[in-house]
Amino acid sequence: MGRIALPFPVLPGKTEAEIRSISEHFKSNPEEYAESRRRGGVTLERAYWQHTPMGDFVVAYVESTGPIEQALAAPTQSDLAIDKFFVEAIMDIHGIDLTQATPGPAPEVLGEWSDPSATTRGRGMAFCAPGIPGTEDRGRLWTRDTFASEGMTRSRRALAENLELVTLVQTPQGPVLAVYLEGEDPFEANRRFAASTDPFDVAFKEECTHLFPPFIDFNQPVPGITEIFDSQEVLARR
Repeated sequence: MGRIALPFPVLPGKTEAEIRSISEHFKSNPEEYAESRRRGGVTLERAYWQHTPMGDFVVAYVESTGPIEQALAAPTQSDLAIDKFFVEAIMDIHGIDLTQATPGPAPEVLGEWSDPSATTRGRGMAFCAPGIPGTEDRGRLWTRDTFASEGMTRSRRALAENLELVTLVQTPQGPVLAVYLEGEDPFEANRRFAASTDPFDVAFKEECTHLFPPFIDFNQPVPGITEIFDSQEVLARR
């Protein structure tokens, strides 16, 4: 199974209706949406609108049965009207041409933690933040070791999380990290993590100060996030 979280910058001047237009179109056409994602092997898709000092973003989280690269490319090769709409809307709202290869390294999943005891899916939450250029290797090593540790499992279970994933995306402006959280209530979990004095959580937040600019403070809850799409809800209404 493939998993990825991706940040899509919103072009300046876009209205709320434009930002929500893709998710609203999907919700209005559940049968065609289901067929589109079936063809691409997508099993879960969620999107979150985030206000940041860098401007607005839509952060998408996608799971697929096969390679995630194939799932992301599928709409560009489709004859379905909903896929053609999606490709055109991504260009109009985010300025990203999905039919063209993105310059630079491909998005890279740095860390993925999931609770093997979890038997159901939870709510999601996703956000993005700029990384400090040149810290990518440090981030890779730390994330690999930390996400595989017993401390990570203990911490995230205490927060009632069942999944956490971090993706690195290289952009012309520098590295951007996209984070996806899932659990009983990931927004509340984020608030509790920010206030936590547990030694593992304190060390986790301390390391983040070496990977993110000073204005990113994980001792405060990540603000300005609104869920705008969940494929589980759409498909359940079919």
